[in-house]
Formats: sequence, C-alpha cells, structure tokens
Amino acid sequence: MQTTTKVNAKRAWAKYVLLALAALILALISAASWFVLDGERMRVALEKGVTALSDRPFHVDGDLAISFGRITTVRAANIRWLNPAWSKQPDMLSARNLSLSIDLWSLVRGPIVISMAQADDARLLFEWSEEGQFNWAMGDSDRSKSDERSGPLRLVLGQTELRNVQIRVRHPGMTDELLVDLVQASQQQDAEDMLLISTDAVIDKRPIKVNGRVGPFHELIAGGAINYDFDLEEANVSLKASGHLDRLSDPRAPRMNVELFAADAADVLRTLELPELTTGNIELHAGITPVEEHLDGTLQGNFGAFKLDGKLTTTSLSSLDDFSLLLHSDGPGVAVFGKLLGVDRLPNEPYSLQVDASRNGKELQVRQLSYASDGLLIKASGAAYSWPELGDLDLDIDAKVANLQSFGKLLSLPSLPTLPLTVKASVKRKGVGGGNELQGDFALGNIAGEVSGKLSDRKNLAGSTFSYRAGSADLRELARARGIPLPAESPLPARLNGELALLSEQLRIDRFAADIADNHLSASGQIDFRPADTLVELEPQIKGADLHRLARFLLGEEKAVYFPVGPYALGGKLRLQGSRLQFNSKDAQAGNSVLGFAGSLDFGKKTPSVDARVTAKGGSLAALLKPEILEGVPAAAFSLSTTLAMSEQGMVLKDLQFSLADSTLTGQLSTGWPREPERISFDLIAAGSDLRASLPATPGYVAAPVAFRVEAKGTADPASVQIERLDGKLAEATIALAGKLVLKPVLSADALRLSLKGPKLSALGSLTAWPVVDLPFAVSGTMTGSKDSARMDDFQATLGNSDLKGSLRITTTAKPRIDLDVRSDYLDSRLLRASSKASADAASAVDKASEASAASAASAAKVAKVANEDDKSGKLFSDKPLPFEVLRTFDGSLLASLAKVEGVQQQLQDVHASASLQDGLLVVKQLQGQGRQGKAAASFTLDVRGEQPVVKGQLKASDVIFFVRGMAREDEARLPRHTLESHFSASGNSISAWAAALDGYFWLRSSPGQFRSLDMDVLFGDFASQLFSTLNPFAKRNTYSTLSCAGVYLEASKGHVETAPAVVLQTDRLSVVSRGTIDLRSEKIDFTFRVAPLQGVGFSAGDLIKPFIKLGGTLQAPALDLDVANAAVEGGVAVATFGASLLAGSLWDRWISSPGACAKIEEEARKLRLSRGEKDVPGL
Repeated sequence: MQTTTKVNAKRAWAKYVLLALAALILALISAASWFVLDGERMRVALEKGVTALSDRPFHVDGDLAISFGRITTVRAANIRWLNPAWSKQPDMLSARNLSLSIDLWSLVRGPIVISMAQADDARLLFEWSEEGQFNWAMGDSDRSKSDERSGPLRLVLGQTELRNVQIRVRHPGMTDELLVDLVQASQQQDAEDMLLISTDAVIDKRPIKVNGRVGPFHELIAGGAINYDFDLEEANVSLKASGHLDRLSDPRAPRMNVELFAADAADVLRTLELPELTTGNIELHAGITPVEEHLDGTLQGNFGAFKLDGKLTTTSLSSLDDFSLLLHSDGPGVAVFGKLLGVDRLPNEPYSLQVDASRNGKELQVRQLSYASDGLLIKASGAAYSWPELGDLDLDIDAKVANLQSFGKLLSLPSLPTLPLTVKASVKRKGVGGGNELQGDFALGNIAGEVSGKLSDRKNLAGSTFSYRAGSADLRELARARGIPLPAESPLPARLNGELALLSEQLRIDRFAADIADNHLSASGQIDFRPADTLVELEPQIKGADLHRLARFLLGEEKAVYFPVGPYALGGKLRLQGSRLQFNSKDAQAGNSVLGFAGSLDFGKKTPSVDARVTAKGGSLAALLKPEILEGVPAAAFSLSTTLAMSEQGMVLKDLQFSLADSTLTGQLSTGWPREPERISFDLIAAGSDLRASLPATPGYVAAPVAFRVEAKGTADPASVQIERLDGKLAEATIALAGKLVLKPVLSADALRLSLKGPKLSALGSLTAWPVVDLPFAVSGTMTGSKDSARMDDFQATLGNSDLKGSLRITTTAKPRIDLDVRSDYLDSRLLRASSKASADAASAVDKASEASAASAASAAKVAKVANEDDKSGKLFSDKPLPFEVLRTFDGSLLASLAKVEGVQQQLQDVHASASLQDGLLVVKQLQGQGRQGKAAASFTLDVRGEQPVVKGQLKASDVIFFVRGMAREDEARLPRHTLESHFSASGNSISAWAAALDGYFWLRSSPGQFRSLDMDVLFGDFASQLFSTLNPFAKRNTYSTLSCAGVYLEASKGHVETAPAVVLQTDRLSVVSRGTIDLRSEKIDFTFRVAPLQGVGFSAGDLIKPFIKLGGTLQAPALDLDVANAAVEGGVAVATFGASLLAGSLWDRWISSPGACAKIEEEARKLRLSRGEKDVPGL
C-alpha cells in the first residue's frame, strides 16, 4: 500500500512539471503572438533596433508586414535611413518599396542568406567627407575578423530584382557628384547553381551594361572555391574581369585577369566626375597567377599619357614579408595622383619613376629607387637588415631640388627660399652591436654644411649622437630669396654648428651656436618625450651690436622699424612642462633699455593664465616705443615695474609703478580682456612737474608745461561707467568728477557731478584750431535721471566775463532725444575765433613741443602733407561729405537766449534761436538778433530724410550798419544803412554740392551815408579794398567815401549766379554799374564794371584810372583786368536794361551818370522778380 502511494506521488510530481512547462510554452507563444500581431509595436522595435546597431536614425513611414517561417519575408514601404550628422545630405538610403526574404537559420550559423530581395524607386548615397569619413561605415571599424564564424561574406544575396534605383557618389577628389541611374538589376540562379548577374545603368546619359557569373551559390554560402566572370560594356569602354578563388574565406592560390580598354581617358574621367588628369587611350592588363609556392602579379599598359610596367612576386597577398617588386612609370606629373588622394601642390611636371626592391623576412633590399623630373632628382639605394627597425642600415641618398620654394606649399612652409638645394647622405653599418654611421653634405644657395652622427642599434635609435655645421660668406642671398629686400651694405657672413644626443625618450641639445655678422645665438637644454608629461628645458641666449639691423635681415625693412637701434642681449631660462611654460629673464637688453620677465604661462585652458613680474627701464622711452608702435612718445628716461596676472576672469596689472622723467603713475589697472575687453577697473595716481613732457604728442593739441596730480578710481563696462572719484590739479586749475552713468539696458544717471575751474584756461593746454586764452574759467554741472532719461539742470560755464548756463535732457524711450536750453548774459564770440597772432603762437607751441620727439615731428609732417594735398583743389567750397546721417539718429530741440553777443567788429543783442529735429527734419524756426543799428532774422529747414539732404531758407536784415570796433560815435552816425533779403534752396551732401545746386535770389540795398575808406580792408579783406580803390580812385585820396546809393541784385539757378539785372553803386562823384555771372560749380567769376562820373561833377573821365574793368579768376583767387573794350561793357548793360533806347548813342553816358541810376536798376530788378511770381518780390 505504501509503495503504491509513493508511485502515485511521483506521477503527480511529473504531471505538475509537465503542466508548468506547457504553461510556460503557452505564455511564450502568447507573448510572441501578441508582439508579432501588433504591427505598430513591430515597427517601433525594428526602427529602434536598426538605429541602435547602425548609429543612424532609421524610419519606416509606410506599411510594414512580416510573414514568419523558416524563410521569413519582410515588406516595408517608404523607408528612410538617415545620414550621419557630419553630412549635409538628409538620407543615405530611401526606398518606396522593399521586400526581403531571409533564411532564419542563417542568422544563427551565418552568413546571412537573403534568398529574395526586391526594391523599387530607391535612392542610395555613398559619401566621403574631407576628413575621410564614409557615411556607410558603421560600428567598430577596428573589430577583428578572426572570430567570424564563416567566410568573409557576412551577407549573401540570392535572387534579386532592383528597379529604378539612383546611386549618388560624393568624394572630395571628384569634380562633381557622380550620378548612376540603375534602370534594372537582377540576379538569378541557373541550372549549374551559378548566380547570373545582369544590370542596365545610365551614367551621364551613357548606357552601360554589366553581365556576369559567380558561384556556385552553395560555395558562396560556405566560403569555398568559386569562379567569376564579369563584363562591362559601354560605347567607348570595355572592362573584363575573370578568375578563380581556391578558398573564398582565405585564398592561397587565386587567379585573376583584368583588361580595361577605352578610347579616351579624359572621357572616362569626365564621366566619373573625376579630374581630367590625362588624355589618350587606355589599355591596361593586370593579372595574378600562382606559380609553385609564389604568386606572380603583373600590371602593364597605359592610362592616357601615364605608362605603367610592374611585376610583383610574393608568397601571400595578405602579407608582404616576402616579396620582389619591379616598377617603372612615366607620366606628365604626379600632381594628378595627388588630386585624387586629396593631396594638393605636388609637382606638376613630367616624371620618371623606377623601383627595384625585395624583402626576405626582416631584410629589406632597395637596389634602385629613383625619381627624376625637371625640379627634383632623387636617387637612393641600400638595405635595412632589421626592418621595420632602423638600427641596422646601409643607405645612400642623393637629392637635388631646383627651387626649394616650390615644395614650400606641399610642406606647409610657404616661407622657404627660392634657392636650389642639394643633399648627399649615407648611413653605413659597422656590424652587429656597432651601430651605424651617418655622414651627409648639403648646399642651399651659397650656404654649405655637413651633418655627421653615430646611430645606435638600440630601440628608437636611443643613444645616437649628431653634430652639424654650416656656413655662408653672405646671407643676403638667402634674405633676397625669401623676399626680404636688404639695402646695399657690407656682406652678412654666418656660421652654424651644434651637437645633439638622442636618448631614450629624450633629445639633449648639448650645444647650439649661430653667428650672423656680429650677432651671436646660443642654446642648450633638453626635450623629454615621455608620453605622460613632455618636458622642454632650454637656456637660449642671443646678443649683438644692433637689434634693428638683425630684425631687418630676419623680418624685412617694414617690420624691422618696430625694433630699437643699438646693442642687445636677450636670454633666460625656459621650462615647458605639459601646458605650463616658465620663463625667467632678468637683464635682457634692447637698445638702451633693460627688460625683465619672471613668471609662468599655463595653456591648459581656453584662456591662457599668466602670473609674472615685468620690469623695464631705459634712457629713452621713445627709443623703445618707436613711432610705428606709438606716435609721439616722449624721449625721456623711464622705468616700469608691475605684476601681470591673466586668467579667464581677465587681466590685472598689480603694484603698477611707472616713471617717465620726474612723472609717476602708480596703482592698479584691470580689464576683462580677452572675453570682456570693455570691462575696466582702475585705481591710479599720476603726478609730475611737467604735463607736456609726460604725455605723447597729439596732433592739434599741446599740453601745458605745468605741474599736475590726478587721482582716479572707478569702473567701466558696456552697460555703465562709475567714477568713484577723479580729482585732479593742473597748475592752479582743479577738476573733480564723480558719479555713475548707466547706458544699458536703459539710460539713467546717478548724481554724476563735474567741476572744472582755474585762474587760467591755458593750464589745460592749447589747440591749433582754437588757441586758448589766459582767462579765468569754471564749468560745473550735475547729471541725474531715472529709467530711460538723464538730465542736467544746473550747467554753468564762465570764461572771463562770458557766461553760459542752461539745462540738458536726454531720453531713450524709443529714438534718443536731446533737448537743450541755453542762456547767457554776455558771450564774447571772439574767444571762439583764432586771431592771426594767437594762431601763430599756438603753432609755435606745437612746433616747440614737436621738437621734443621725432615721432610728433613725423606726425606733424603727415598733417602738413594732407593739408597741402587738400589745397591742390584750388576751390573755396569743400567736397568733403558732411555728416548729415547723424541727424537721423536722434530727435531734439534747442532754445537759446543770449542777452549780448560780442563779435570781432559787430555786437548783437537779444539773440534768440529756436529749433527742432524730428525724424531727420531740422527746422530752425527762429534765429534773430538786434545789432547796434537795425536787426536781422533768418529761418531755414534741413531735410535729410531722402537720398540727398535738402536745405531751404530765408534771410532778412533791415537798417543794419557795417561797424568797425573803435569807431567814433560821429563816424558811426554817418554810416549807410543796409537792407538785405534772400531766399535760397539747395540739395547735396557737401558745401560744394550745395553751391552747385543753389537756387534763389539775393538783394542788398544801401541808403546814403559816409564811411572811412580804410575800413573796407578791415571789414571785407584786401581784395575787396583793392577793387573798391580801383573803381573809386578818390578812396586813396580822401579819408572818407560818400555813398549816395547802392544795390546788389543777384539770382541763382542750379549753381549759376547772375546779376538780375545788375549791381550799382553811386558815390558823390561817380557811378558804377556791373553785370556778370558766378559759376558755383567751377567757382569761376565773370563780371564787367562800367565807371562814369556823375553829371555836373567837375572832372573828366580821364581822371579815372579805367572806365572799363573786368573781374575774373575764381572765388579762391579773383583777378582784375583793366584792359577791357567799351563794347563788352555796353553790350552787357544793354541786356540788363532789356535793350532800352536809353543806350542809343550818347544817351548811355547820360543814363549811367545820372543820379537816378540806383532807382532805375531797382525798378528793373523788381520787374524781373515780378515775372518770376509776385511772392518772390522783396518788399511786396
């Protein structure tokens, strides 16, 4: 009974196990069915799997269907396989329809067998980058193939059908993209189990057919012995390839025969989008034939102009441990091969190449290696008995280069000289353990040298020693060959010698010495090549009689100007370990200056860090910082000492101590350079007894020779400027500035205070354009503000008795806006003008300051040269464009009220101005003032909104006098009163353009009066005085001239000004009438004058200098002509009076000499203006 129970228990346990296994299998089948039957889940899994394996995004955008079985079929639509990130092309594969039938068992045993493959409307891209990357290279390219389970074919295709497939090939060596249209391609198995391949394609509209056989198919799968036979046919190209592989996985005795024929090599290259390297036919034969234990390979024929004849004998194609090679090649140039390989700048000249070499184990014999062309000849022969080690050599090399510079671009050394180079060297072995001896001679132009050494037989030639020496009687040939022109002077002899030792992972420089004329360079040290931490330690020293002369030889005249003249001695200790460079040099000499540097530089980060102490001193700062570096440097003794620190946060000069003559600059200066160069902080003190001697000379400005002290502390960046304090004193003048000005993101100010005052303005220096005066001065103001605005309401300035006060408002809500309101009780404008004496004094001051440094003299010469060039135009009006564009950058307004304005001769009172600027339109609504007699007013607009600025305006003055300062009251009372009226318009971007486009009129009418004759010179200049004296001979005899009446009537049209109708002037004795033109484009003047005595005056025309006068020349250089015919003047005036009968016969003299001539000409002028339109008539 008990036994029966045990048996039943065992059976129950087995039943439970079977039930559990059945449940597990059922669960697995259910899970697989659930996964397979869900198409979207399969799509996601497939896309993720292919993307992960290929590292390329893979998408199936259309239908996806899978039919499972031992032969599983996958069908997909709209497939996209994306390119790697470095490519600019989107997809490397796309297909409208794709179908694959895969033998699932081949996934396990390999290789993968695809029994059926079909593709329609597919696009394939094969692309290589400039760096050699291939878009179809996936996974680990270095993975060993030794562990593959079958032959080298990891994928075998059976029956295949491809239709409408486009293949694109892009490679840096190709001239353009190669496009292959695969019309159809099929692969079928025949009765002999061979794969039959048939392809129809089109390349550049050229049909191509490819047919072939390979197999048997079962041997392809097994990696066994196969035969192949392929033919490619095109109209002008034929390619045949056939052969046998005894073992596909590892061929030992392969046979191959390849024949290529083409009518034109250039046509073939052009079709394949390759550079047209050569022309001519192609006939190439290549083959591999097994002969006993060896393989014989041959290559014969020509590819266009290139001829090839080679033979290779080897025991294995996979290893060249045992081979024999004979090769001969001729061609038009090796540059063509460089283009294909992406190597530029190879010599492009006919060549001949011959190679005869063999290898047996470690012994490599080169019986002949020669290359010959017009520019290069190389011959070499020898043996390496422990190849690839170089410790046991017998080698002879002979090389000649016609022009070394031609190889500079190839070697990325563009500065190589245009000189011939010859090299002859040999390496001879001394037997086992004896090493090798190196001996070589070379010549570069007129430089000859030799190299010798003992080559160790140890690994990496450790223990080898070298020595070298070279010399030249004159290095100027080398300088000229490098494009450095040297002046004709004495020769530059040179000598070079040294000794090196190559140790284990170390190069020791025992001695390096070079002598160039009287310059000597020496160095010693070592370079450690240990992979973990490279170390360089050197002690370079260089000295000579003239640093400028050495720089001129090495760098050329243009760059040598930056180096000082005089003896030099530079040297120190240099240590470079990893990314850290340490350099110490205490007593380096350059000219009469001594320089020092002790510190380190760390290149480990993006921004190098520096921590160093810098010192310098010398007898002349100008000799060290020549004008080409910094103009106008004072020629005074100097010294510098500071600690320089630089990091990612910026650069700091700590403990700065600089002296120049008896002036000093101390403190600290920092900047955010190189990342934020605009960020600056400073805490400086400058002091000295002579400001002029302490500053570089500046063209147009000369500092005053006064004692000074300035203390400044603050910060600045693109967003704000904060001055914690700026307190200065120049002689008795003081300056104080403190506060903060915020520029970004919105404009504001925080109590920015300015105070500047002193007993003499000249303490601030002088300007050639505006020589200053020795008057007390004061300027003060406080700028405040909030968001988007800044204002100054307490601005005050005084200079002598003149004063100016007012307010300024700046807003930046949208476009910047500036509103200015100024007032003055008294303003002496003479202080703003340079008198001739003041200009001469200022010029003298500039000249004296310039003599203090050659740099400023050179600068002054440049300014004078530019001024002389400007004067060559001979014109009064400048062609230089005016900066009108600034009026488009902001809006604003101006209000001015000046109680009294003192001029050179005139005095104005109650001067008022009102102007506005809005969107490029400047409107001066009011500009008026009261003179000593009469008043004047003007208004105008300037519109810069269009392509050409346009100005329009008018000017009116009534009862004004031409007053001369110092005139007696009774003389002033007798002066003539004048009325002036003018309307004008013009367009252009310069004064000369405005003159050339001027339209409008100008009327000046004068009432009777009396004036001093000599005042003409004071008021209007020498030429005006000469003209008046010529017209009125009594001006020289009489102190006073009496004016009865005068009228100037001019009209302008497009820059052509003419009298309308004339200019008239009558004194108490004579009458003058003039007519003429001024061409403002050419600035030429053409006026004629008729002078006649008044009727009833007791003198004759003979008492006049000339009755007919002509004024010609230009506005810049007017000229008088006193020999003018009567007819010329009469004809001109006849036109002016419209040919009136008054001019008939003797009526001319009576009319011109009548007291009513002024009124008659004014009447004619009014008629002329009425014909233009009543609104343009003055007085109406």
